[in-house]
Amino acid sequence: MHIPASSSLHTNQADEAFMRVGDKSRKLTFDERVQLMYDKGERFFEDTAVYGATVNDLNMDVVAKYVNLLGYSKSPMEYLRENNHFVTTDKTGEEVVSVACMLLFGKKPQSYLPRARTRFIRFNGVEEKVGAEMNVIKDVVFEGTILEQVEKTVEYLETQVAEHTYLEQSGKFITRRDYPKFVIQEMVVNACCHRAYNIKGTEIQIKMFDDRIVFESPGKLPGMVRPSNIRSTHFSRNPKIAAFLKTYHYVKEYGEGVDRMYRELEVNGAAPLSFHTDDFILKISVPRVTEKLVENRDGVTEKLIENTDRLIEKLIEKATGNGDKLTENRIAILRLIACNPYISQSELADSIGISVTAISNNIKAMRNKYLRRVGPDKGGFWEIIE
Repeated sequence: MHIPASSSLHTNQADEAFMRVGDKSRKLTFDERVQLMYDKGERFFEDTAVYGATVNDLNMDVVAKYVNLLGYSKSPMEYLRENNHFVTTDKTGEEVVSVACMLLFGKKPQSYLPRARTRFIRFNGVEEKVGAEMNVIKDVVFEGTILEQVEKTVEYLETQVAEHTYLEQSGKFITRRDYPKFVIQEMVVNACCHRAYNIKGTEIQIKMFDDRIVFESPGKLPGMVRPSNIRSTHFSRNPKIAAFLKTYHYVKEYGEGVDRMYRELEVNGAAPLSFHTDDFILKISVPRVTEKLVENRDGVTEKLIENTDRLIEKLIEKATGNGDKLTENRIAILRLIACNPYISQSELADSIGISVTAISNNIKAMRNKYLRRVGPDKGGFWEIIE
């Protein structure tokens, strides 16, 4: 008999909740029950008030920028008071600030949430050693708002990811990275967006070894998400934080970023992501791809071409169905972006043989129909809308 997992916390008539461990049932403590409710989405820690914080601890310039992106017509402070419970009034009549509000708009979020930060640790070798054998060669901490942490962490990781240039059989020099850029960015965004911020004893830790990067995030996989369904099942432990990052084009609405990570690793000839949970810490390992890539570069290149051809066929069908037509130049732009989402407009112009202005006009015509921009103009990338 199979009983599927429930999305709710269930109790008996005595208001006791139990968890099955092996062949026995263990009664949950109060803290364990609350944590389970956070994990299942019955309660959201991001909505709780930050003790001692007031609106004076918020950077209203950051709020104003966000409000402008949303197209909200009222003032930034009115937005905070009227939306998402960012600023509410307690029983004494005092205004209080939520965890989500502090993490997104705080002047110094770590003053109230000290471990709501991201830490990068680089190890020499393929394992973590301690004591006299400690092999840490870099240890950097990133603080600030969640958006600042994402931007700073991704920018720094880019300085740590090696690139390798080699000569293909075709006679062209090809540069490959140890880790696809999209995968690095998506892993950082997911860690900052979906960690359990109620677990205050540790921060997000990104550990780089010679053969992999391990992203360690407080909290287990949330809701009904499991390693077996993570490519198709989406659940946000912090929906307000996710909505904020979606406005900045870092988070996708239906979580298709995870599926794309799998596809990018596959097309680069790398092993898939691996998941492991130690107590309350989720560990996701991203394998290094270069060695296997070089050994199998012909097969990888063939796979990339095959996937790109299939994608272009779908886009042409989509355009035809919409009564539209993709010109040769636009197909060429889409093909190049499919192979390299970070390609610049000048590189597109050189490859296709038309001016940068013509490239810009073609991209403008395809934007939000066949292309969308993810992240900022500098450091972001293009994503094809299938």
